This record gives sequence, structure tokens and C-alpha cells, in this order.
Amino acid sequence: MKTTILALFTASVFAGSAFADATDPAKAVEAALQKEGAQVTLPVSAVIDGFSADFAKEAKASFNNFHYQMGGDHALYYNSHLNEMTATAQARPNENYKPLARNLDQRINDLKVETSKGELSLTDYMAHPHFRHQAMVMVHKGKVVYEAYPGMKPTDQHVWFSAAKTTAGILAAQLVESGELDMDKMVSAYIPELKGTVWDDVTVASVVNMTTGLDNEETLESIMNPDSAVVRYFASILGSPRASTGEMENWLTDVSRAQTRIEGEAQGDVFRYASINTSILVQLIENVTGKTFTKTFEDQVWGKMYARQSANLGIAEDGHALAVGLLQTTPEDMVRFATLFTPSWNAVAEEQVVSPELIKLITSNQDAGRYAESAKRASSLSSFGEYSVGNAFQFDFIFEDGAMAKSGNLNQMIYMDPERDFAAVVVSTSPYHSGYGESKAPTFMRKAAKMLAGE
Repeated sequence: MKTTILALFTASVFAGSAFADATDPAKAVEAALQKEGAQVTLPVSAVIDGFSADFAKEAKASFNNFHYQMGGDHALYYNSHLNEMTATAQARPNENYKPLARNLDQRINDLKVETSKGELSLTDYMAHPHFRHQAMVMVHKGKVVYEAYPGMKPTDQHVWFSAAKTTAGILAAQLVESGELDMDKMVSAYIPELKGTVWDDVTVASVVNMTTGLDNEETLESIMNPDSAVVRYFASILGSPRASTGEMENWLTDVSRAQTRIEGEAQGDVFRYASINTSILVQLIENVTGKTFTKTFEDQVWGKMYARQSANLGIAEDGHALAVGLLQTTPEDMVRFATLFTPSWNAVAEEQVVSPELIKLITSNQDAGRYAESAKRASSLSSFGEYSVGNAFQFDFIFEDGAMAKSGNLNQMIYMDPERDFAAVVVSTSPYHSGYGESKAPTFMRKAAKMLAGE
């Protein structure tokens, strides 16, 4: 799990000249940790106390993706102030704000899970400095049953990282449900820029479920190749030049057109995690709707929610919406989004956004065969205390009971459990080095959902 994540966030090693000669990820991380603000010296509660003007200035001057992924002191600032670092588009909420009702259940605080620090209750776990969680919120039957904010104020925003991919997943599912997007059609039928390439033979379903059979999986090997499809993709969306040529590339017309097939593998055979699929999906959604991704998300999702604040979505220099991970909201608004998938959706929205049919569409797209050897299945046991059985529509974890979840870098997680009428989120700034990186928050989520359901 940690090796895979190291590969993911080392994508920026080759996105800029500073690390262009790196060949060893451990050495790249070691060098990056020497920079001011990269190490963990501040508790997560520093966000609540606030940062000095000098600290903010220093953090902004040091901002780049690799420095951010160190998960250190500056990352605490970035996670709550990302809109100061990148261009941002806003998806505005419904004009009628409606606070979530509370029905706090003390039993959840007393739940216990075995961790590297011993068996801990949820109260002790959230307070423990090792895990660096900043907020956790659980909702059952439309009411908040647990909340803790050890590392931020309830009104602060936090980055979702790859948990944001679920926004592309839900919009795609809506378009499939309405008949506007055909899962069996080829990608190039919707994106003319990709005609005459391998995308002529890749279905929408393969993009949605990350089973394209293309050589773009985010692995340690691909990240350590400065001219791989993965590194070229991240460089292009981050506004950095291609390492081998020094030239700027467009993620769609240059990098996507240059994708190649994996020899001997058919699309649909294997779940291979590749963030470029989310960018392709964003482009599909924009071409089908004729609107920007953010506007569609506002019209179809966020604008129907009684959210307290706008959802701030990072955008690349060319205007491409970075639903791949740069979404920032409050934790409570994030759990509102998760609650859309439950029978108590009317506690968070003026109309039903996620129908039972849409949930069935998502869960029925999972396939245990393609998922069996994936890194995500392996990580589910550590994260949730049990194995998930599949993935679909950008969700990493789908369980036999229909619960769904999506992880994000630095230990974010969003969890939806329709059968138990339960939703939960956790946001964190936890690096994957120096002994950090462990998260048992998802295990507490599953335990709480089952307990509340009387299991």
C-alpha cells in the first residue's frame, strides 16, 4: 500500500527540473524532506490556532506538488488554503442552507480498533498525534451521530484529494442513467481529439471503471520512468514540461493521444488505477453536457444540496477541471455529499440526486475478477478491517453489502453505506514516510455503521 502511494505522489519528481535526475524514490523523498516546511513538526491543531503571515508567505513560496505530498507543516496550510495556490472554480450550493440535525451517540466514541499504538477507542484514536486526522463526521438516518475536529474548525475547508474522483463518477452515472452517455461507445466518439488513436477501441465503461488495458497505471516503475505516460500526464496538468524534451504538453492533445496498449491484455481484464482516466471522464462529461465540469456538478449535485459553502475545484491553466483530486469543501459538506447515497438524502438536498437505480448501476459495474489482484483490494483489509470485492465508477472499494468508498492521498476517505443509511468522511494531513501513514478511520466507520444497524 505505502509503496503504491509513494509511486503516486512521486509523480511530480519528473514534473519539474529540480528532480529530473532522480532514479530512486526513497532518495527523492529524503532530499525533499530537507526543505523547510516538509517535515512534521506542528500538531494538526495548528490549523485551528492559525498561521502567521510569515509562515503563509513561506508556504506559498515553497508550493509545488512534491513538496505538498511530503505531508509536512506546509501541507497543513495547503490542505486548508489550496484556493490560494491554484486557480479555482466554484460550484455553489443551494440557496437554502439547512444545518444537519445532531443525534450524537456516545457508543461510537467507545468503539475500539487495534492499531500500531495498541487497541484504541475512537476518542483516543482521533486525539492521537500519530494519525494526524483533522476531522471525522458520521451521519446515520440523516443526522450527525459522531463528529470530531482535532485539526481544523468545522467551517474550514479541506482538500479531498482522490476522493474527489467520486464527483466525476456520479456525474457519469447520471448521464448513463439518462441515456446521454453510452457505456458501450468508444471514447473517441465523444472526444474528437482522440480519433485515430488507441481510444478508438476503448469503451466509456473501461474509462469509468479504470480497465482500459492501456499502459498508464500508476506504479513505482512507471513513476520512476521520466518519460512514462503517467509522468507526462501529471506534468501536463501541473503546467510542467516533459522531462525528456523540456517542452510543454497538453494533457489531451499530446499525452492522451500518445497512450499505448498493454501487450496481451484486453480492456476490462484488470483494474489498473490511472488518474488520466478521470481527466478523460471529465472531458467526456463536458462534451456531452456542453458545459464546464464545475457547472454541471453545480447544476446536478452541489446546487441541489443544502451545503454551507461552495465546493472549490482546482483548474489547470487550460481550464481543465482537476476532479482528479483538487476539490476543497468543509468536512460537513463532504459528508452531505456522501449522504446523497443514503435513504435519508432529503436531510441534505432539496431533491434526490442519487436514485436507488443509480446506486445499482454503480455497484453492478464492479467485477471481482478484474479486482482480485489490485492494490486497492489489498489495502482494503488494512483500511477497513475486511476485504472489499470490487471497484466501479471511480469508487475504489465496493463491499458485498453494497457499501462504497473512495480514498485520497494523505489519508482522506469518503464512505457511503446505503443499506445501513450511513455515511462518513475523514480528512487528514498524514504523510507516508517517517513512520506515518497508518489510518484505521475507515475501520471505525464500518464498525459504527454495523453497530447502528444492530449487527
